[in-house]
Amino acid sequence: MSAASARRVEPRRPAEAARTGLPRALVLELAAPELTGLLRAGLGGLASALRVLAIADDPRSAWPSPVALGDGTAIVEPRRITLRFGPQGPTPLLEALFARVFAISQEGVIAPAGILEPTLPRDRGLRLALHLGMKRTFLQHGKSTTAAGAMKLLTFEVDGRSVRYPLLPCSAYAHQAGASAVLKALARGTVELAGWAYPGAVQKHTGVARTRCEYGPVEAICALFALIGCISLPTARGGAGVVVIPHPTDLVAFAVTRPRLGPASFAEAHVAGLGDAVLAVYLALRRDDVAAASGGVDGAEGVLLRALPWAPQQRSRARTLSMGAFGAPSLDTYELAARTLPPSVRDARGEGDPEDGGDGSFVASSALRGFIADNLAEGRRWYAGFATATTGGARPRFVHRYRERGNRGLGALYLEEKRGIIAMLDELGPAEHALVCSVHLALRQRFHRIAFDARASGATPAHRFRSERERWRIAFAGSRTAGQLRAALVDLWSRAGINGVLRESWEHVIPLLQGDHWQLARDLALVALVSYQRRISERGGDHGDHDDEPSSLDDRAGGAPR
Repeated sequence: MSAASARRVEPRRPAEAARTGLPRALVLELAAPELTGLLRAGLGGLASALRVLAIADDPRSAWPSPVALGDGTAIVEPRRITLRFGPQGPTPLLEALFARVFAISQEGVIAPAGILEPTLPRDRGLRLALHLGMKRTFLQHGKSTTAAGAMKLLTFEVDGRSVRYPLLPCSAYAHQAGASAVLKALARGTVELAGWAYPGAVQKHTGVARTRCEYGPVEAICALFALIGCISLPTARGGAGVVVIPHPTDLVAFAVTRPRLGPASFAEAHVAGLGDAVLAVYLALRRDDVAAASGGVDGAEGVLLRALPWAPQQRSRARTLSMGAFGAPSLDTYELAARTLPPSVRDARGEGDPEDGGDGSFVASSALRGFIADNLAEGRRWYAGFATATTGGARPRFVHRYRERGNRGLGALYLEEKRGIIAMLDELGPAEHALVCSVHLALRQRFHRIAFDARASGATPAHRFRSERERWRIAFAGSRTAGQLRAALVDLWSRAGINGVLRESWEHVIPLLQGDHWQLARDLALVALVSYQRRISERGGDHGDHDDEPSSLDDRAGGAPR
């Protein structure tokens, strides 16, 4: 039913509304049993959008305050939202609501109200990144948007760097016609919405009509406003999208909190993975005084949408992450990783992967940060699986290797990420830290011997340093049994000479090499290898993979255990 036809059949007097059976008000309860987590987030999105409209109508008004829409009124309460229709029925209110909320900028950027704080300055780069996030999730299907011209590159500055970012401008998108869908649901009892209303929801059996995704009036409104209540972000590599679904418990508080849950900058809007996106919301909740004081949100879950081999033409649900209460120590660990491993804007020429970015520049997220976040979100040690972790995609790169010049090789780590992994050593337990330090000390002694031999022969030690690193990387990463790992570590320790760290802490280190712990010990050995840093006092050449490797931050990378 179109908006025009809906307007013709809508009653013009309360008596007619009663005869046609259309309600005079619609109450959307947060605790309604038919609402899923995404639909409850959509109800929170409606509250957030109504707050923005209230501020636009009267910046001095207190929140919550009634919002006039058409000839009706919307009222937000902590546990419900009431849409009171006027004499003309639901049509004027719904048309005014959807017309005012689901906007498009002059550049063709999708910009619904309620996603960003209206009182803050407009960040062009952030809005472009959020537009891309919505295009990769809710609005990924070509029919859900109407293009307004061809793809173009927009130029803007981020931290003094000129960024060129692709944009396919839009002139319309499906949510703008939401009033018509809700009116159908009011008239018929249910309405069928396409996948853009609920990413990942599909008809189970094409030949069985009753398995279609149908929505009642309340469910339809919540699904349409899920675009605002959820946080939709693009991944920095792989062309995937992430939908983070917060769990509102107080709609009044959530309306204030929702704009603060998303990223604050262009680079932060490009996440390293599903765990990174969800934990970033948890971190924002901890920083948000409104949420802490009122309990407006009690957690979040996430969905990763990417192209799968059996359905390359669309992004399907590839992974979900459901989380309840998240412990403060693990969130502290994630905050450290997020602070020391930030995303960065890079020049694509000469170093960008085909998956990383397009013409001009791209946002490089830390593969190590994504790896750490996924581990913490699943309740594992932050380094678990380090030996085998890759970036995935058409050209998977190992997280435990550094990138080579010219983007050759299979390494995923950028050189500056060494600072981040050195900082993460503070999150190890005493036994874990002792193992890492014993490997650091052994490596230092081996490099000293290589440098001494090179000086005696007049040779340059740089090549031998790189060969030594690669030798132990292969030995550790290639260990498939506890015995092989013990043999590799003992070989390193014995070649290095007397190891004071191991001598003082052997009773703590040995249990890590036995039983079911050996795989974690293998991960720790590789953590030690990539976090090794020469001391400022060392001479005799570079010990790293690159000639421009910086000196150590301090002696933590090779000192005694704490």
